[in-house]
Amino acid sequence: MQNHFVDASNGVCYAYRCFGDGAQTPLLLLSHFRANLDMWDPLLISEIAAERPVVLVDNAGIGLSGGRTPHTIEEMARDIHAFIQALQLNEVDLLGFSIGGYVAQELAFNHPNLVRRVILAGTAPRGTGGDLALSGRAHTSATKEVIGSKDLLFLFFPANPAGRERGVDFIRRLGQHRPDPDRSVSRSAWQAQIAAATAWGLPNPGALTKLAHMTQPTLVAHGELDVMVDPEKGRLLAEHMPNSIMRVFQDAGHAFLFQNPEEFAATVRDFLGAASSDDASATP
Repeated sequence: MQNHFVDASNGVCYAYRCFGDGAQTPLLLLSHFRANLDMWDPLLISEIAAERPVVLVDNAGIGLSGGRTPHTIEEMARDIHAFIQALQLNEVDLLGFSIGGYVAQELAFNHPNLVRRVILAGTAPRGTGGDLALSGRAHTSATKEVIGSKDLLFLFFPANPAGRERGVDFIRRLGQHRPDPDRSVSRSAWQAQIAAATAWGLPNPGALTKLAHMTQPTLVAHGELDVMVDPEKGRLLAEHMPNSIMRVFQDAGHAFLFQNPEEFAATVRDFLGAASSDDASATP
């Protein structure tokens, strides 16, 4: 759980963590709203990193990273690109969760030779209206000065005994001792994230056509009972991306990947492993 730092060409010093090893393409994880490095499920990370390198990063203005949090997804994607360049990576796979999925889409579209495969978790395409998290109880819970355990359970997990049990397990894993903790996400940073998410969702009927040009193999995954991003948004992604597959996690909420970390990690490993097999078979 050691924090590392790297200076990028855009003047930002990025905080990041690395797990796993091997020669496989590294998997870069892009976080959800108001999340720093500490908000990734350690069980999920360890399960994925057992077979490939995994990199977590605080984007500009988040946690221990320097700079200011942008107010647009386009700028957030440019910042992540600068981070990838700073690490001198020639190829990455992406896993974008929630708002991180917006960033992953933008990055993959603009850098097809850099991004090999994409996993979009609990996220939405551009121009399809505001997400559920931008209004109602979800918005109220997500924008409190301090998000408590009850808020996290409501936002991330189904309101049934099994969902709550898995949610409590996740919160306990997050509470494990971290020798090198991250810094909390500032109010100005998460307000900038809201502005970026709002702009991303502004109705734009032509935006879906852009997805036809995102040709990387893509796994779209969503929780059936998501209260933050309508599962229909995931279906729209899968329908409009030419090289995509969709997996819906039944009886799971927005954080299905933390509710079912071992199952989701196996899905991720299979998806990325298929890429490695295909690449190997194509080599003369």
